[in-house]
Amino acid sequence: MSLFPLFLFCILAVTLLALRDNFLSNRCLEQLKSVPPLASGPPALPRVSVIIPACNEEQGIEQALNSVLSLDYPNLEIIVLDDRSTDTTPQILDRMAEQHSRLRIIHISELPTGWLGKNHALHLGAAQAKGEFLLFTDADVHFAPDTLCRAVAKMMNNTLDHLCLIFRMNPTGRLLSMLIADSLSGGFTLLKPWLVSKPGSRYFIGAGGFNMIRRSLYHSFGGHRPIRLCPVDDILLGRMAKENGGRCDCLLGGHCVGVEWYQSVSQMMRGLRKNTFALLDYRFSLLLAATVALIACHILPLWGIVLADGLPRLLCAMIMGVNFLAMTLALRTFQMDFRCLCWFPITPYIKLYIIWQAVLFTLMQGGIDWRGTLYSLDELRAHKVSALPWIKMKKRVDQDIKE
Repeated sequence: MSLFPLFLFCILAVTLLALRDNFLSNRCLEQLKSVPPLASGPPALPRVSVIIPACNEEQGIEQALNSVLSLDYPNLEIIVLDDRSTDTTPQILDRMAEQHSRLRIIHISELPTGWLGKNHALHLGAAQAKGEFLLFTDADVHFAPDTLCRAVAKMMNNTLDHLCLIFRMNPTGRLLSMLIADSLSGGFTLLKPWLVSKPGSRYFIGAGGFNMIRRSLYHSFGGHRPIRLCPVDDILLGRMAKENGGRCDCLLGGHCVGVEWYQSVSQMMRGLRKNTFALLDYRFSLLLAATVALIACHILPLWGIVLADGLPRLLCAMIMGVNFLAMTLALRTFQMDFRCLCWFPITPYIKLYIIWQAVLFTLMQGGIDWRGTLYSLDELRAHKVSALPWIKMKKRVDQDIKE
């Protein structure tokens, strides 16, 4: 057998592993909607603090906050941190606080040196919170009324310290849906969320739309301070919880939690500039590895169907079939329209472009520009914590946690 068919056999094995990961994500992750909600009354339900950072969110924050205020959980405090907004977000928040006594607004006017704005806002909100459980979420997330009653029931019944929900995306357009599903599917392959709850597992996960953590555990490792300059703070909160002895779990929460992550493909490209290189641990070796994997597993097989013949063509067709099935499972998991599969052959090229333009943009400007503040690449690298499970945390971070 020549080397090319042997190479294709290896690629087929890799894609079958990715298909397995999507199948296990769909099959093994529990649905939050299947968790019976807690009933109010004695014994008293534990207090929950919902912490929401907001920066220039005037377009949708009122609707999102109304869904938070509609949560049927009785023992609840809601803390919204206006992080130096320059639009009408502060006025909207102040008006809503006058109408709802449970809503507490904190206006942030300055960003301390050495902090990303969102991370600082979350850390500050947690310092003000009184709840036994802290729920970190975003200013564009919408909740079903019974979400917290179910989530807290899961936390208490399983004695959990950290709970992440995979929430529902509401993208506009089939191409955007396909790109988001493809990206999340790749994340599942790397983070393997169905293994998060297993004792001794190295896997962890977090999601910006729903990160619930026990307050005592959160403060035990210094809150967001160890990850204060990490753009992927949501995933890393899961890492901090797991590596500091917390019992963690991940559920599918698409029926209870939803967000319109990006409104267009161009907005997605701009939004991913800040965290793509961080997800690659700021390593060119991982950038090249991701490029080779994307070309070998998703681009080469399609061209092989057209240009090759015999066994290589058959293997390429099998690889594309496995990839297609994996994406179908991913779309089912994320509750997206199957009709966006029409973009299946084009997505890898756009994904490759997004990765490279994000890394090159970071290199050209010497760092990332987030919410009007430029953070140097040297500073980000010096304080990085990897979002990849097989890369250990640096000793510097361990020392920082103890401070």
